[in-house]
Amino acid sequence: VNISGACDDHFRKIPLSAQARDGVMRRAGLSRPFVMYTGGADERKNLHRLIEAFAALPAALKARFQVALVGRMPPGHVADLRAHGQRHGLDEELVFTGYVTDADLVRLYNACELLLFPSLHEGLGLPPLEAMACDAPVIGADATSLSEIIGLPEAMFDPTSVPQISAKLQQALEDEAFRQRLREHGRA
Repeated sequence: VNISGACDDHFRKIPLSAQARDGVMRRAGLSRPFVMYTGGADERKNLHRLIEAFAALPAALKARFQVALVGRMPPGHVADLRAHGQRHGLDEELVFTGYVTDADLVRLYNACELLLFPSLHEGLGLPPLEAMACDAPVIGADATSLSEIIGLPEAMFDPTSVPQISAKLQQALEDEAFRQRLREHGRA
């Protein structure tokens, strides 16, 4: 019998009052709507390209959004990624939350504008599953298991192409109908 992997049941859409949303964002160090990534910081996670793709967005979009890199990461990786962001003109747009509780992780998935998952290699890819279970729009790398997990060709991009990542990110942030299709697909 094959048993597919899945995320825990506590990952689900929850009602977030403005006060609850503001509270989780404040705890995470966020001050405006955000694109979320959660996971490790090793090279296969492709975070340098994520940063470059966000930096390549039009100035008006960068001014409206932040990127939240959620979860505990080794201090050396955080310093490297922060410096990489600064070299690409990002400062307050790039937020490293550090450790968050499971309850706050669920709240962040529910509060984010979008989950961006550019990983070059995944065994399964739980963060996209968790985000979709929380009704977050998800875009991700067309690599290894992620194309099966996300399962929507128009939500995918080549993870080695900063222009493709940036274009898909821009589409997802500017096109509400596209974000709604991503949510509906995630629910299905």
